[in-house]
Amino acid sequence: MFCSGASAAKKRYERDVLRFMAAYVVVILCSAWFVKHDGHERFYLYFWSVIPAIPILGVLVRMGQYLQEEKDEYQRWLVMQAILVGTALLLGTVVVNDFLRAFANAAGLPPFAGFMIFCMGMAVMQVVQRLRNRVSADE
Repeated sequence: MFCSGASAAKKRYERDVLRFMAAYVVVILCSAWFVKHDGHERFYLYFWSVIPAIPILGVLVRMGQYLQEEKDEYQRWLVMQAILVGTALLLGTVVVNDFLRAFANAAGLPPFAGFMIFCMGMAVMQVVQRLRNRVSADE
């Protein structure tokens, strides 16, 4: 992230994701405040519960746009691989969690865990990719 040698598509992607995350922070703080101070009407509870999801959905849409914009097929493949690992980790966690809830009456995942699991899977894969693609100094 924030590499000087990044493509124009990657720079636009990173800029847009930062904007979405800044919007998310503002929206989540506003939502929490409004629910705490004016959360007695059901309509407002639903409204302020859905609004914070919009920037997160924007990040997901922007990922897809980045994959279309990126000209370097190798970079696109690396991102797709990271997205697949994040998705696999998320789905695997959800499946195990569902069976634990169904058969062992275990508690479910905490709120907001899904997107964090997805992001952690992507981040771990990106670190693995960087370590795997390093070139020694004498090459």
